[in-house]
Amino acid sequence: MNNLLDRLQKAWQSQSCQELKIDPAQLLTVGRLERRIILLSEIVVILILLLVGILMLLWSLRDIDQEWPWLIYSGSDAWVIGFILFNQWRQRRHVPHYEEPLLAHVEWSIKDIEHRTWLERNRLWWYLLPIALGCMIPPIITFAMECRTAAADGSTGPWAERFALVVISVFAFLFALLVTEGVFAAIFYAVHRVLKNGERIANEKRRQQLQALRALRESLLNTEEQHT
Repeated sequence: MNNLLDRLQKAWQSQSCQELKIDPAQLLTVGRLERRIILLSEIVVILILLLVGILMLLWSLRDIDQEWPWLIYSGSDAWVIGFILFNQWRQRRHVPHYEEPLLAHVEWSIKDIEHRTWLERNRLWWYLLPIALGCMIPPIITFAMECRTAAADGSTGPWAERFALVVISVFAFLFALLVTEGVFAAIFYAVHRVLKNGERIANEKRRQQLQALRALRESLLNTEEQHT
């Protein structure tokens, strides 16, 4: 890798036009470091989701007749983990080898930054929303099951008592459901806002990186044209 960066440095310094005062070796090194940090963060996310998903799965299997709705949460965790792994695999397939031309490394860095920007822009759909639904759908199903059980329990006795029992039970379950859904909604909305603010800051930095990388690509293309 050091030889590659040395060659890149010489190629950049040989250009007559250097509007952007950048160090190409540092540019690619920083990009590589950022990709490693992203990879480590995704590994941490995968481990956390895997642990919580397995614990929820085991908890649901203890009383599958009553707790089966929470299997949906384990499924949502599996979806997010699968998406992260698939995305990493797809991106790694196109990583240029060290011996490939300098231009290939620059172009791949540009595509990688553009892809990461797209991922963060759509993070609500592939990341937050599946987990949010995995947390918020099971209580709704449990509420319906509890209402059905309350109606069945109130099938004996005087009509007025049965009706009052069912109404009180339904309102109690509904109140618990609304509180639970409200807490989940507030948590995921707060997480979404924090991530959006972080995305705006990261996008500005990526915009500068893309500008520098595209200028570097143009310089390398001009070099190739001159040599041909």
